[in-house]
Amino acid sequence: MNRLKDNSKKVEPGDIFFAIPCADGSEREHALEALERGASSVVSALPAPKGFEDRWAQVNDVVFTRYLFAKENFANPFSKLNCHAVTGSNGKTSCVFMMNAVLRAAGKKTALLSTIYNLTGSKKEEAHLTTPGLLELYEFAAAAVDAGCTELVMEVSSHALVQGRVMGIPYKGALFTNLSHEHLDFHGTMENYYQAKKSLFVSELLGKGIGFINIDSSYGNRLCGELFFRDRIGVSKKQFKIANTENGFRIDNYNVSLFGEHNVENAMLIIEWAREMDLPEAALKDALENISIPGRFEVVYNKDNKRAIVDYAHTPDALERTLIAARKICKGNLLLVFGCGGDRDKTKRPEMAEIAERLADKVYLTSDNPRTEKPEQILADIEKGFSTNKYHKQIDRSLAIKEAATALQSGDVLVVAGKGHETYQIIGKEKKHFSDREEILSIL
Repeated sequence: MNRLKDNSKKVEPGDIFFAIPCADGSEREHALEALERGASSVVSALPAPKGFEDRWAQVNDVVFTRYLFAKENFANPFSKLNCHAVTGSNGKTSCVFMMNAVLRAAGKKTALLSTIYNLTGSKKEEAHLTTPGLLELYEFAAAAVDAGCTELVMEVSSHALVQGRVMGIPYKGALFTNLSHEHLDFHGTMENYYQAKKSLFVSELLGKGIGFINIDSSYGNRLCGELFFRDRIGVSKKQFKIANTENGFRIDNYNVSLFGEHNVENAMLIIEWAREMDLPEAALKDALENISIPGRFEVVYNKDNKRAIVDYAHTPDALERTLIAARKICKGNLLLVFGCGGDRDKTKRPEMAEIAERLADKVYLTSDNPRTEKPEQILADIEKGFSTNKYHKQIDRSLAIKEAATALQSGDVLVVAGKGHETYQIIGKEKKHFSDREEILSIL
């Protein structure tokens, strides 16, 4: 088996390196770095530099060539797995966790790729990207097959679809949750973003598989209408009987231990998917009744008639859904701690402020992962969306959480949004340990 790499900094002597074209044209520099680090050969769309002709292969399509090498190198592992995908702006993680729970309750051995962590059977690993790179994906799938897994459930990001990271994976079922303002720093426009998501359902990736589409979402309704020549099932809340319960909600005859309208939409997709996949009714019931998802509307404190919730909501749509869900279980004031990530889409910042001001009673504005941006500038961008001074600024996230948590009164609910399951904060280029959950519990 050959060792394949597409990151020049990870190249070791003897590796085959694929110089993927870069927007800034830096692929030649990466190729030369790979050669300096001992790569046995470079695959590139560019001609070989002088002196490296014997270690250089020029091809028309590097991305496709990388896929062919990966498929051969790892013995086409995806052909030995039933693969299931979820795409959309919000709800991907919740859906893959529910799918994984249903499959496991049905006695299947599963592999899971999620934003929170990756699983191969019982082996858990940290996740670095929502959807790993193609070479990492094929290596993961090969390990899953070796571990005896028969099912793979995974989140598929728009970046992965545009960059060809999921090339050659035949999906048996693919879910579309929704589409909202996110990643426009990468896609440029909502139309480009939509077309990226749509590509999962119109390409060979879906093959003979079935698309399950939330048609209560405007983009989902459009997508379903544009897929008339493919197998697809439009799913709507109108098809179900829904009622709130003390521990979540009931959808038809299934009790679901999650909160929020957004999770009703996620659950309805899972129900339709499970039925079409001929999974046992008992497995579906058991999985939904006992599901728990780290950092997704996770109630981390519930005492003295006070609740504190951690949620990953970091887009306008997700924040709005989370606050609406929290309001339904709030008998007093709804408190919110949130910020926005640095080096990411800046246009959503004032929009999130407007939502926070409209739906929360008290807002504590703070840092998320500022990365290389100045936290003061990020907060200034968010502030543009406020029409009143109904918010308090505290750049230090730990102090902001402390101020909000100590202000909780009987009947109040605190939502700490943006980071969810993450156990780190990125300030500058340094990644420091930080957990919203731990911060809340240390105070309350």
